[in-house]
Amino acid sequence: MLAFRLEMKKARHMRYWLMALALATGQGLWFSWVVSKSQAEQLRQGYMGALQQFPVINTIVMPVLIAVLVSRMCDMEHCGHTFKQLFTMQRPAALFNAKLALCVVYVAAITVMQGAVILLAGHMRGFLDAPPTRHFACFLLSQFSVGLLLVALLQGIALRFHNQFVTLAAGLVLGFLGLMCGFFPPVVQRLTPVAYYLRLETIGYIWDETSRITTYFSLPFSWADYALLWAMLGAVYALGRKSFVNREV
Repeated sequence: MLAFRLEMKKARHMRYWLMALALATGQGLWFSWVVSKSQAEQLRQGYMGALQQFPVINTIVMPVLIAVLVSRMCDMEHCGHTFKQLFTMQRPAALFNAKLALCVVYVAAITVMQGAVILLAGHMRGFLDAPPTRHFACFLLSQFSVGLLLVALLQGIALRFHNQFVTLAAGLVLGFLGLMCGFFPPVVQRLTPVAYYLRLETIGYIWDETSRITTYFSLPFSWADYALLWAMLGAVYALGRKSFVNREV
């Protein structure tokens, strides 16, 4: 907790929350524009449509946002060459965990804001369906968990390399993979971190080309993929932490 409070003090004037707010605002404006063009028939499943579309967008934007957040958070030690001084006062593992925990707080805030955007848009536009509790819970759980995996992966890279362009490039690559992962076979998707945004969706859809109406339906939550995600998270965290603890300063 002491290490976490120290990271909070470091981030006090960095305005990280502005990135989270900007993302939520941008997604809110985008979704409001999409909903404004919806037909009356589509409003019957408005919440279902939102909970299906937001994970698709997150596969592209979240890796880039998290890469920017993590790189800025880790760059202050790299630029100041302060790792040697810090390691005389605190354990490297504590520093690694504190930075990870602070990033997780921002990812959790982003996830909650996305849920709030969906509810607000549905209320303002007048969605005819009630907010599906199960799907909403699965949405929040899956988006947060995948974000946690991306944080662990990108923080390991950010603390390993002095040049933070490597971290930003990794975020862009993950964003590109998010754009393409829907076309990957299931085996490849399970090896792609951003693909779990889609793997853990609980809403499918059918597009009727004649009527141009999308019909949404429920899918079971993939607990097998969720367990695999946490196994991957554990491996990424352990490797990143070990690399950071054993680094020469």
